[in-house]
Amino acid sequence: MSIANYRRILQFKADGRLANISMMFPNVEFRITPKTRDGRAINIHLLISPDDPNHENEIDNALGRLSIEFNHRTYSCQHAQLIALGKAVKPEIASDTAALREGVNQFKVEFDKFRAWLKDEGWLRRNSIVAIAVGSNDGASGIQHDDGFKAFREELYRFSDTIFSGNPADREYWLGKTYEGQAISVYGSPKPCIHGSDAHALEKLLKPDNNRFCWIKADLTFEGLRQVIYEPEDRVWIGEEPPTLHDKSRTLAAVKLSGTDWFGTVTYPFNPGLVAVIGQKGMGKSAINDLIAYAAGSWQDGDRDSFIDRARQHIKGMSIGLIWGDGREAIVDVSAKGAASDKNEVRYLSQKFVERLCADHAASGELTREIEAVIFSYLSPTETLNASNFHDLREKRTAGIVAEQRRLQEELRRLHRQISDLYSRRLSIPGRRAKEASLMKEREGVVSQVPPSASDEEAKIAIELQTERDASATLIDLVGTEREKVLRLDQLQGRITAFQGDMDRFWNGITPELKALGIPEDRWSDFKPRFANDPTGPINRRNAELQAEIDRLEGDPTNPTVGTLRFHQARVKQLSDLTTADEAKRKRIVELQNRIAALDIDLRRVRNEIDTIEGSESEQLASLRAQRRSTYYSYFDTLEKERTVLAQLYEPLQQHLSLGEQQERHLDFAIRLSVDLDGWIEKGIRLFNQRKRLPYPTLDDMTAAASEHLEPAWRSGSHSDLEAGLDKFLAPYGEAGATVGDYLKPSQTAVEFFDWLYSTDHISLTYGLSYNGTPLENLSPGTKGIVLLILYLAMDQKDTRPLLIDQPEENLDNESIYSLLASYFRRAKLRRQILLITHNPNLVVNTDAEQVIVAQCVKENGGLPSFSYAAGALEDCADTQSTRQQVCRILEGGAAAFQKRERRYSLDN
Repeated sequence: MSIANYRRILQFKADGRLANISMMFPNVEFRITPKTRDGRAINIHLLISPDDPNHENEIDNALGRLSIEFNHRTYSCQHAQLIALGKAVKPEIASDTAALREGVNQFKVEFDKFRAWLKDEGWLRRNSIVAIAVGSNDGASGIQHDDGFKAFREELYRFSDTIFSGNPADREYWLGKTYEGQAISVYGSPKPCIHGSDAHALEKLLKPDNNRFCWIKADLTFEGLRQVIYEPEDRVWIGEEPPTLHDKSRTLAAVKLSGTDWFGTVTYPFNPGLVAVIGQKGMGKSAINDLIAYAAGSWQDGDRDSFIDRARQHIKGMSIGLIWGDGREAIVDVSAKGAASDKNEVRYLSQKFVERLCADHAASGELTREIEAVIFSYLSPTETLNASNFHDLREKRTAGIVAEQRRLQEELRRLHRQISDLYSRRLSIPGRRAKEASLMKEREGVVSQVPPSASDEEAKIAIELQTERDASATLIDLVGTEREKVLRLDQLQGRITAFQGDMDRFWNGITPELKALGIPEDRWSDFKPRFANDPTGPINRRNAELQAEIDRLEGDPTNPTVGTLRFHQARVKQLSDLTTADEAKRKRIVELQNRIAALDIDLRRVRNEIDTIEGSESEQLASLRAQRRSTYYSYFDTLEKERTVLAQLYEPLQQHLSLGEQQERHLDFAIRLSVDLDGWIEKGIRLFNQRKRLPYPTLDDMTAAASEHLEPAWRSGSHSDLEAGLDKFLAPYGEAGATVGDYLKPSQTAVEFFDWLYSTDHISLTYGLSYNGTPLENLSPGTKGIVLLILYLAMDQKDTRPLLIDQPEENLDNESIYSLLASYFRRAKLRRQILLITHNPNLVVNTDAEQVIVAQCVKENGGLPSFSYAAGALEDCADTQSTRQQVCRILEGGAAAFQKRERRYSLDN
């Protein structure tokens, strides 16, 4: 109950002893009533700061104002008074030493009185830490099981700043991790457990039971010790060795700079946890991260606002050395242009990088790649198919789907060509009908010119002649039909030959795959595509049959049989010679009748073509259009299959989100259908002749129609939605776009129009990020920043490279940073080193930054800067230039941040 032994230790130190002891502070132990269940008083310790040069007198004076009553007399907690108390309790004691021992033993203060005394002793309360032991002998656990002391026990623990215990179970309890957080809910705050030597023999000194050493992460100052109150979990550890949290090969131990007057030749060491870089504007805060990123091969060339790009001509040739935690050192020189390498040994989130990802086009490729990298990191190695990145894995997992998509796209293009040909023929019907009318009129004119028969015999011959001409015309049509079949057979043979080539290429392509997959060679033939039988035989036989039929219809050239074409043509010639005895008249009749016969053939062909177009070709056109729609719908079906595959890939991350903190549970990684509508419209508008009166006169008109009818259908993928959307969009161009050709440029065709309309290259599946159900691109700039920081701090857990962040607090208010982001920085720094440039005090103080670097700059002659960096800890508060004072002075709201940190657990200090 005094600091006499403390004074003795100080004297030893002054005499040159205890050279290996750097810091000493008083630990005053008090006995408090009521007693424990075995009659022992409870021990309360005051750990007192030695920073005040007058601290010994302050302690003595305060102890002099703490007193107890015995036998109607007051005794204070001072050396002489304690001796007097000992002799008053035991008058038989003669020795002052024995009396002092008895007085100390009898000086037991009621808890309420002790608490009131400490509250009134302003200097002592400000400069001390209250510690209570929980040992079974003299600790508060002695009253643990006595319900009569429940209220007292709770008040006692609330009063304490820290707990003396080396028991791991006690540590878990007092951090609120067991018994449903009872330590926090009942006693008001988590408490740090610290462990000191209570050895009563030299051989036990500094040898705790079970090697439970107490490790405190702080400057070796009393203020450093005090930090365990504010950071009860992260600042103190009890165990044989302190925990190793960081991969040394991925932790920067220091950076060495040389070769330029701007920085001089210096080495700046780094803490492996959270390093906060602060300073006024223009002090070179961003320079340090830029230089590290450059040397680590993670700097992106082309950022004109970066320190390196702006200062390159002045720092060209500057040497940057990175010293890693495992002792590895890498040195690079700043070149005249470009990046140093592409090793990418750190993750650098520069201001421009974050701004780019937060921009309105946040769903673009760069953000998608970042999201995919996080998703890939959560996959089990057994699920990555030996792929080294998400892009390669996606290609492997969706290879079959992509092949089907390409086939469908090619099928659409083939159908467009066929449909376009049929459309062209359909559009020719008016012309063909006009030709039919013209031929009929011409025939009537020719018929009217035929001289009338001079006799019944001539009339009879004329009738017979017309019959023969009709028979000849019919046979000519039949022969033409058969010859067309021969041509189509030849075309079919060409398609078969091409398809055989495709099968051969397929076979040659999969043979190495069959071997790689270990399929027995004697089973390879099972995979070889082939026709069931040789198709050449049926084609050749049918070709011979058709040729024989043509020969039969045409007849023998030398001796045609009745009913053949050559027979009827010979009869026409014979009858023509008998039409009249008047040679001139006969020639005229033959000439006119030949003309009539030719016109009849043309009429028959025109009518057959019209019938074919309106009949079988109309049915074929409808069938092809249905096939096109079906093929188009099938493409969207493949997108659903692809969506399923992608959903399987991000399922592990989704499970992690569901178990995370509140902000993480608000995050959602979703698969989105990305539509480049503007790009699609831009391609389409180029097809149209802008000099014509178009159904969609302007780009805006077409965009509006596509946005209303097509884009919703593309996003839903529903067959009925797609059908309705296409019909509505095409309606101004006639049925199914039949009249679209009227609006195209002369150089464009309907095939190109339909290739564009049914194209799918503007539609793709990407991963999107939502927060509280709102897509990232629709969030405010500040919320976007929060989401992206959560992505890198909480989600990207497999990446343990140093994380360099430049001023992430843009567009964020202090409260958002404190309530939303501070906890993520606190957790992330436990697994990866973070170098954070910031103007925000909450990102320095309430993240409990392990190291604070203050950037300073002095302008030399000529206006060129000289940069320097001073480092310290948050607990450094010795003078006006201390780290804490710099934080309060440089960062607006710095003092409030420290107060908020101290109030986080309702600490009254």
